[in-house]
Amino acid sequence: MPILIIWVLLILFGVLAIYSVSIYQSFALTLSKIAEWVMSWEASNYFYFLKQLKNIWIAFLVAIFVYRIPIKIFQNNRNVNIIAIAILVLQIAVFIPWVGIVLNGARWWIDIAWLPSIQPSEFFKLGYVIFLANRLLRKRNSVNKKEFLINFVVLNAMLFIIFLLIPDLGTILILWLTWLVMAWYAWLKLKKVVGIFVAGVLGALIVWLSASMISSRFAYIQQRFTYFINSDIDPQKKGIWRQNEQALIAIWWWWFWWKWYGKWLQKFGFIPEAQSDFVFAALSEELGFVWNMALLWLYFYLAFYFLRNLSKVKDDYHKTLWVGLISLIMIQAFINIWVNIKILPNTWLTLPFISYWWTAIMVNLIEIILLYKIIKRQ
Repeated sequence: MPILIIWVLLILFGVLAIYSVSIYQSFALTLSKIAEWVMSWEASNYFYFLKQLKNIWIAFLVAIFVYRIPIKIFQNNRNVNIIAIAILVLQIAVFIPWVGIVLNGARWWIDIAWLPSIQPSEFFKLGYVIFLANRLLRKRNSVNKKEFLINFVVLNAMLFIIFLLIPDLGTILILWLTWLVMAWYAWLKLKKVVGIFVAGVLGALIVWLSASMISSRFAYIQQRFTYFINSDIDPQKKGIWRQNEQALIAIWWWWFWWKWYGKWLQKFGFIPEAQSDFVFAALSEELGFVWNMALLWLYFYLAFYFLRNLSKVKDDYHKTLWVGLISLIMIQAFINIWVNIKILPNTWLTLPFISYWWTAIMVNLIEIILLYKIIKRQ
């Protein structure tokens, strides 16, 4: 029951957030569609809000369907391989010119006629955790051997290249950190976890310094890190570095004494993507420190509840899958928040259960349903 209560509270928090912070983006989008003769009715302030309600309803129906699926099918090696291949093919489909949609310079979405657009990376992250839990359990006795580590490093490097070409740095970061947490839980020695973490940081620095020399396609990586470190390099304050500055203004301006729900101005075009990537910053300006802490408490309690009850789960596969799912939720949540307060460069990641995007909401609910299913079974 605590899982469902936290889930409902997070969803309500997200609905209230989208209702308020998406007003400007909703009006601008519907106005542009009317101008392009795509829509014939008047512009609306609540386009994203109404779409989010629909997204939650569809996600809820899908989550109920997933609840009826036995978790034991994920323990079968053949089933896991089929799921992994299907999700990998779905992810690679973004590179097909007439299928993949380019949004903000990246191939995020798949758009097929008569079907809703989907973001494959969200399904990929969930499938990655299911696949990794199965492999770590089967290879637990050899997880500290050189052959195992080499195989998994090579496999992850190949996957990361796919997301580097999209480009999707945020998914790379989440998969890498989730892999470390799950491998550490599956008895990978701490010194090796630290070593892989340090190697990853050094690899990111090398890519940052040499990205533009490798190919002009990767120049965005160098720009993103450069402007994150020194936003004054661009006096006109355009692009991704402007987003971070406007987000900081929204968060800190009324940190303790806020303007209350529905008020203030940063959501009116100053914060790009206020309904998705920067929903935390846009809502912070209206609700301030107290409600931000309430949101963080919901995430922390969700993690605390699962960690406290982890010992009650008897099945080793269920334990490993449980650790992977809660790690996936918590890592993405805090990466998004750290981007909003400029601890990390922009990653284009949504805030779980809060941000707009129907694929993300659907996968978040599937994750919660799987976690609930595991604890209920125990």
